[in-house]
Formats: sequence, structure tokens, C-alpha cells
Amino acid sequence: MKTVASLLSLCLTLIAGVAVAADHHQVLTPVPEVPHAHVHEYVTPLFTNVKYKDLDEMAPCAVPKIVTVKDPCACNDPCDCCGPKCVNIQICVPSCGCELISCKKDGDRVRYDYGKYAIDIRIKKGYIEVDYQD
Repeated sequence: MKTVASLLSLCLTLIAGVAVAADHHQVLTPVPEVPHAHVHEYVTPLFTNVKYKDLDEMAPCAVPKIVTVKDPCACNDPCDCCGPKCVNIQICVPSCGCELISCKKDGDRVRYDYGKYAIDIRIKKGYIEVDYQD
């Protein structure tokens, strides 16, 4: 409905402009269409030091998903009041089905379980390992 109202408003504006231009002998140029941008779209920076294992065990027709895990390069100082830092990585998950997420070893082991398929994420020293299971 919003698109129809916007289109109607644009048409009325153009008609009014043509009427004014006819009176003043002006040449009108068309206004280029601006693509609609979504307010919540943003680029998520991804951690690049990721090793993927057993890609042949990935679910067929899997779709990309951005997940947040502990930063393997963050300081492990217990006196650090900032707490664990996180990074974003991309995994590929089954396109349908319910996920069960489990976490062990203070977030150093994360499992995305989809029944027949699962993705194990392990935080290693300086890198992240993503291991696909079928």
C-alpha cells in the first residue's frame, strides 16, 4: 500500500510539473528511481582466520548464517574487566529444521545441532575451527 501511495504521489507531482512546464516552456527531465534501502541492512565484518573441516558432510542446500563466537585472539587475563571479546564467522546450516545450540568450556566449544547434520565450532589458539558433521 505504501508503494502504491508513493507511486500515486510521484504521478501527481509529474502531472503538476508538466502543467507548469507547458505554461513556461520548460523541458522536464525524468527523475531516476532510487532503490529502496532497508534500514537494518549492514555489513557484518567476519573473522577471517577460520579453518573449515569436512565440507563434504555439510547439509545439502545449506544456507549461510552469521554466528558470534569468542575471539580466539582475545586476552585471557582474568583481571581484564572487559570480558570475552567476540567475533562473527559464517557457517552453512540446513535451510529448514530446528537448531539446538549447545556450549561447553566457557564458549570454546559450540555445537549447532540440526538432527542429522551438525556444526561444531572450536576456538583454538589464534584461529577458529568449523567442523561439519553428518
